[in-house]
Amino acid sequence: MSVLSHMKSMQLEMSAAEKKIYFFIRENSEKAAGMTANEIAEAAGTSAPTVVRFSKKMGYHSLTDLKIELSAETIQERNNNTYSDVDHDEPFHNLKNKLASNARFTIDETTALFNEKEFIEACKLLEEKKFCYVLGIGASNLAAMDIVQKWSRLGKNIISEPDYNTLLPQLVLHEKEAVIWLISNSGLTSELIALAETAKDLGIPVITLTQFGQNPLAKLSDVCLQTSRPTEATYRSAATDSILAQFITVDLLFYVYISRNKENAEKIYSTRAIVQEYRKKYF
Repeated sequence: MSVLSHMKSMQLEMSAAEKKIYFFIRENSEKAAGMTANEIAEAAGTSAPTVVRFSKKMGYHSLTDLKIELSAETIQERNNNTYSDVDHDEPFHNLKNKLASNARFTIDETTALFNEKEFIEACKLLEEKKFCYVLGIGASNLAAMDIVQKWSRLGKNIISEPDYNTLLPQLVLHEKEAVIWLISNSGLTSELIALAETAKDLGIPVITLTQFGQNPLAKLSDVCLQTSRPTEATYRSAATDSILAQFITVDLLFYVYISRNKENAEKIYSTRAIVQEYRKKYF
């Protein structure tokens, strides 16, 4: 993932000292890639421990990892792999190209964040628990429906129930056998935060799918899957990209889940065959 664009997307979550580090690295990216924590701290007017904490907050295991990624980036902006918003009365040809470019950018930024450990832990919870309750509000409900469609083909008891009057009794009845999967791009959706808190009180493990960062929903999760942070766009094309990022994440988890057990692949083949046979026979 582009180091500088990732830092920019997290600027609102930075402390005053962290912003000093970000501004220094932004203006001196090539130079910073070869500096020590003490040198960066002195140049930015902070401390070396703050520099190290900053690198970890940005999602890197160490300052060294951050500098390796930073040194690999070119000074010149990647014209063919950057995010572009929609302009008023823009020609169809331009819109088509922007859609493709934004999609590639979102996929690259999101897949660069994927952590194998989190995906394996999510698979284990889905395998161990008999019931999975999945919920997304607004546009994130599209990802929830995709999850239901995919895992139900494997015979998983997967339920999407937006009415808490119906959902909460089911959670209580199946608390030992359930996992809940909550999807919110911002991680700030109050309804889902309340459900996560309730699930924690019941001892039900929580999987979340949010954008990168320590948002309230992610902090309540047992397993946190995260996507890149989409650029806010004037014409709301970023909403399209955030949904795409969620779909990509769900797809990879589904791949990992299938690959862990040969029977899962066999179930996909058999369910696909019955649908094809039905269409052939009746349509």
